[in-house]
Amino acid sequence: MFGETFVYSFLIKFYLVLFHVLYRFVPRSYHSKNSLSFAIPLLCFFVLSGRGVADEKIEIRDPQIGIDGHFRVGCWASIEFDVVGSADSSRTLTPRIRTVDPDGHGVISTFPDILVDSDGVRVQGIFRSGKVEAPVDLEILEGDRVVAHQALQVDQDSAIQCHRQDAQIWILDGDQPAFEAAAIDFENQGARSIHVSNFESLNLNLTDARSLDSVSLIVLNGDTNPSSEIASSIRDWVRRGGHLVICVGGDVDLIRSGALSSWLPAQPRERIEIRNLTGVNQLVPGSSPLRFLGTLSGARFRPTDGTVIASELGNPLAIRNAYGVGTVTMVGLRLDQKPLSEWDSRAELAMIMAGFESIWKETSQDQQAAALESGLDPTGVTDLQTQLIHAIDHYENVPRPSYLVVLGWSAILVLLIGPIDYFIMHRLIGRPQLTWLTLPIWLIAVTLWSYSSASDTNDASLQAKQIELLDVDLTVNKVRGRSWMNFYSPETRRNNIQIDLQSSSPQTTQSTVEFLSTSWTERPEYSYRGMYRSGGRESQKPMYQLSQDNRVIENLPTRVWSTGSAASEWEAEVDPADFVEAKFNDPGTGRLTGTLTYRGHQELSEWFIAYGSFAYFPKVSLAEMQQPLKQGDVFDLSRARSNMLRGVLNGTTQTSIFSDDFGNRFLKTNREEYDSLARDPYRILRTISFHEMIGGSSFTKLENASLSDADLSSLLDLHRAVLVGKLATPMTKFAINGEPAPCEQEDVIVRFFIPVKFDLTDVDAPPDPSLLKQK
Repeated sequence: MFGETFVYSFLIKFYLVLFHVLYRFVPRSYHSKNSLSFAIPLLCFFVLSGRGVADEKIEIRDPQIGIDGHFRVGCWASIEFDVVGSADSSRTLTPRIRTVDPDGHGVISTFPDILVDSDGVRVQGIFRSGKVEAPVDLEILEGDRVVAHQALQVDQDSAIQCHRQDAQIWILDGDQPAFEAAAIDFENQGARSIHVSNFESLNLNLTDARSLDSVSLIVLNGDTNPSSEIASSIRDWVRRGGHLVICVGGDVDLIRSGALSSWLPAQPRERIEIRNLTGVNQLVPGSSPLRFLGTLSGARFRPTDGTVIASELGNPLAIRNAYGVGTVTMVGLRLDQKPLSEWDSRAELAMIMAGFESIWKETSQDQQAAALESGLDPTGVTDLQTQLIHAIDHYENVPRPSYLVVLGWSAILVLLIGPIDYFIMHRLIGRPQLTWLTLPIWLIAVTLWSYSSASDTNDASLQAKQIELLDVDLTVNKVRGRSWMNFYSPETRRNNIQIDLQSSSPQTTQSTVEFLSTSWTERPEYSYRGMYRSGGRESQKPMYQLSQDNRVIENLPTRVWSTGSAASEWEAEVDPADFVEAKFNDPGTGRLTGTLTYRGHQELSEWFIAYGSFAYFPKVSLAEMQQPLKQGDVFDLSRARSNMLRGVLNGTTQTSIFSDDFGNRFLKTNREEYDSLARDPYRILRTISFHEMIGGSSFTKLENASLSDADLSSLLDLHRAVLVGKLATPMTKFAINGEPAPCEQEDVIVRFFIPVKFDLTDVDAPPDPSLLKQK
């Protein structure tokens, strides 16, 4: 199919030249007798190649990918292009795109049919690439024939670039000196790649919220006026983990009347004049004083509008709120105006406003050392996503030998056909010429033994494992499900993977479910089957298709005794009362009070509530086991026990105070070492959920690039409590070739996002007595 039009055109020209040469040099007497020998093949070529002539009238023009040609591997990205046909008549065509998965298989995504004429049609869609250097192929089909094709090169030297998953892609509205300076410093550190684009690019490339999947940060001004479609896409992007910063300045009325106002968690109250920026100075210790004459137009917020990031004389200058698992930061000033636009510390200020302090603190030396270690890591696990996939890509009844065992048997084989055979033939028998017979005998015997041993070891039927992460947001009435399924195949075949929701799930209805994707699983690694490996589609590996409704993987190839995998994501509207009823309050001390009533239809086991720096559990004696929450159970926080959340998650067992000979006192904390090869899905997803809270990569020695939007650490300081626990039955149902997947292990982790009412802190109030209680 590749280059079909070009091949036909080349054959036409070649045959015409050949016919001309033969006609010129063959005797004329031969022409009349054997004219059919020339005419019939020529006619056949013209009939066949006539298709190619017609196909030349279909063209693919002006392809655009991602954000100004930039996107991240394994993330959804937008793609759009023009399809232009002939002026004679309209033709019904089918656009499709070919990418690759991390294994090198071609993946075909088909778009809806289009009716094409000479005016052309603009095709828009989204796609995912499984390798950083894999080309993207655009194809136009008429029936089963490819009538137009264009290959888009993707590498660091072309206009289209695919970045690692830890790269940063920012979208800025207009001139943003503070964020542009932060991007330059970020790039100079050499820690990660970064690309900065203008907000106008959204007007060209935005098709839905998934088009922003590669974007880490969007910065808008108060006078930014996006369309309602773009505002809705930004809303969904923030809800799924994006970071939005709005520098309001004096444009209060524009914000309150714009398209974004319909969903922003907080809005400015009125326009004010600001005379002092000491509160901004305090955000960046050691920064030069911000001095200016006159006043700056700004926006006034109330302290109860959100978490205050900076304030001046009791007036908040910047506030931050959670929306879904993302954040919205409202800045009362314009950062593109003096003196902030020329401030020496404007880059640090920008990163603080974006909520990227933890990224900013990482040094280039640390990143380079981590990259070196990841390239040499014998486990092949450098990211928590990879560890999660390894947790289900393991079957106890199908044991796999370690690399040392394979090397050991290989060494035995070398000894057998080398020194041992030599000793027997030369020393014992004295017939070295028999080596010509013993060598194939040894090899045949080892081959038969290996095949028999492999058959016995892999003698298992089709089986599967599944992990599901459910996020129930009680503030926006949404549930988001992400599932990973792995299956063991006892034979080589093509498989169809379908997903649906359990019919027994009363909390959701099919009419409100939006299936976002059903596709391959990502592995952010340089090792085998990793997305960072060089190369594109491997021609010897078969291709498979993704359905337009995001619910089916068609013809997924699996080899005998190997495993296949699939991942799915969906969203649905829910009634919060079907899950949890909670009345939580923070009296200004950072501690949680109130009650929770559980309404779920499944028992919630191994549960706890996270808020601020604390984890809350029911009080039980040492001899008792914590009981699961059942439908109708009420949990009163006044009768709860609490521990430091970091200690609970990283396994801190004891903190001791020591003194040296000079009277210096220091702390020694005993905590567990994180095991990157552990296969407990609950422990892995619990770590992912609060990765930054427990110390990030300094504790786990792993990155969290693929599932960074699943890290809820920032929400704990934004008046959100998180109820975490385990369920018995997943809501996502996988089917393999029309039959339910025979899952021998199903792990479901659910997280409820619960709003917390808060009171302002009274600096003159005595400390909370519960802080001094021994837990």
